[in-house]
Amino acid sequence: MSHALRSALHTGLIFLLAAAALPGCAGGETPTITPPPVNLRIAADAAVMPLVQALARTYTQRYPNVNVRFALSPTTSSGAAGSAADGQADLAAVSTLPEGQAGGAGLWMADLAMDGVAVIVHAANPLTNLTTQQVRDIFAGAYSDWEALGAPGLGDMQVAVREDGDGARAIFDRVVMGGAPLGLDAVVLSSIDVAMNYVAYQPGAITYAPSSRITATVVPPVKVLSIDGKTPSPESVGGGAYPMSHMLYFIAPREPQGELRNFVAWAVGEEGQRVAAAANYASLTAPPSTPTPQP
Repeated sequence: MSHALRSALHTGLIFLLAAAALPGCAGGETPTITPPPVNLRIAADAAVMPLVQALARTYTQRYPNVNVRFALSPTTSSGAAGSAADGQADLAAVSTLPEGQAGGAGLWMADLAMDGVAVIVHAANPLTNLTTQQVRDIFAGAYSDWEALGAPGLGDMQVAVREDGDGARAIFDRVVMGGAPLGLDAVVLSSIDVAMNYVAYQPGAITYAPSSRITATVVPPVKVLSIDGKTPSPESVGGGAYPMSHMLYFIAPREPQGELRNFVAWAVGEEGQRVAAAANYASLTAPPSTPTPQP
C-alpha cells in the first residue's frame, strides 16, 4: 500500500469516528436531558405521615424522569396546616381541618383517604369490647382499676392521651369525650410510638392511636378494643361503621398547580389509593373531584 493511500484511509477513518460522535448522527445515542428538579414541600401530621411517605416514594419510582424531590416535615395536624398557610410548606396532609375551616372557606382541600382512632390496651387485657360511654368514663377518671369492668388482676388503670394539636386527640375528644373533661391523672404522651409502647409494657394502661398504625407486625404487640361492637378495620373505617372513622385531607391556601397538582391528582386517583390501601388506610371508594394532571 502506497504512502498516499495509507494517508487517505487514515484521514477517512478519523472523519468517520468524529462524525459518529456528533449528536444526532446515525449510530449515535440521543442524549438524555434531565429536567431541573421540582421541590415539593409537604407537612403532615403523625397519623398521615406514613401514607405521605409511601405516596412520595411510589410517585418518585413511577415517574423517575420528572425529577421531583419531596421534602417531608412531620408535625401535628394544626402545625401542618399552619406550615401550609404561612408558606413554609406547599401542601399539608392532616387528620383534622383547622378550627373554623370545616366548610373549607378560604382553603383548598381534597379528601386523601380514611383512617380511624383505635383504643388500645396491653395484650394481656382480657376485654375485647367497650361502649363509647365506658371509654368516656375511663378517660374522664370515673374508674380507678379494671376490676369494675370485668378485668381483675391488671392493677390500677393508667390512662394516657396525646398532646393538644394532635389529630387523633382531636377526633377522640370530639367523638368520645364530647366536651367531658379528662381525668386529672391522664398522662400526656408525645408521639404515636410512645403511646403504643406505653400500653405494650404496662398491663393497666389504655390509650389511643391511629388504626392505620396498628398491624400484625407491630412489635411489641398491643390489643385493639372494639367500640360499640365495631373494630377499626379498613372496611369498617371506610364504610363509616366504626365510631371514630374520619377523613384525611390534603389542604393548601390555594389550588395546587404544576407538578404539585399532578402529584395530588395521582395520590387521590386509582394508583395513589392502591398505595393507601397497602399502607393499611381505608382508600376512597369514589375519589372526589380533584385537579386533573397537567402535561
